[in-house]
Amino acid sequence: MVCAIALFLVALLVPSLTGARERAYRVVCSNNQRQWGAALQYYRDEHGDYLPTEGTYLGNGIQKPGTWYNELPPYLGLPPYKDLEGANEAIRELPNIHVWICPSKNLTAAYKSGSGKNQFHYGMNQVLDGLGTEENPSRDAPDFLDLGAKSQPARMFKRHPNTVFMFDIYPNSPAGTPRSVATMYQRDFRGGHAGKFHGDYANVLYLTGAVGNCKTGDLVTDRDFKQGDIIWEHPRLYWGYPPR
Repeated sequence: MVCAIALFLVALLVPSLTGARERAYRVVCSNNQRQWGAALQYYRDEHGDYLPTEGTYLGNGIQKPGTWYNELPPYLGLPPYKDLEGANEAIRELPNIHVWICPSKNLTAAYKSGSGKNQFHYGMNQVLDGLGTEENPSRDAPDFLDLGAKSQPARMFKRHPNTVFMFDIYPNSPAGTPRSVATMYQRDFRGGHAGKFHGDYANVLYLTGAVGNCKTGDLVTDRDFKQGDIIWEHPRLYWGYPPR
């Protein structure tokens, strides 16, 4: 009888403990993004208010100068990503460089990008420096102005204080769009469904340095990351250039 009562109490406590742990993880993740936000402000001050660019793990993309993951870390006393041991190799943990890691996604071997590479859990809004190329436009936003992954001045977005700069991302990619944020709600490493990271939340970092959050329904219609339309016009989430 005593064992049965104990098991019952444990069953009641586990969900609440899990929820508390996840709330704590969200706080840590938000603090990570605040640190990136501080680094971004220092970068803007030293570069005439221009922004770094997003990047790619393809080819020598990790070595590309001007990308956020190479330009911002020194402002936090960290080496550029390209100089980290094992960068662009098989994905692994970076436990001593926690600012790269979302604690809700610490099993990085299970959350691989398409190449099985990249060791950080945040991505830059790639709309800020263009989507795709003229020859290969983005399927997510074929009508968006493409600036060719060139650094842009932050003042272009000053009328939109809710311009998104960085966010929690799935898979581990250095850049993405609202759809790539929505994807993280829909999958976990077992092929499961919805809410694996932060419940139904993703943290977002604005150009102002403030941190907010969003839900799946703020990103895509019908909460469908595959077939739903991206919600470009949202009062708390401005992604960049309006369609032509």
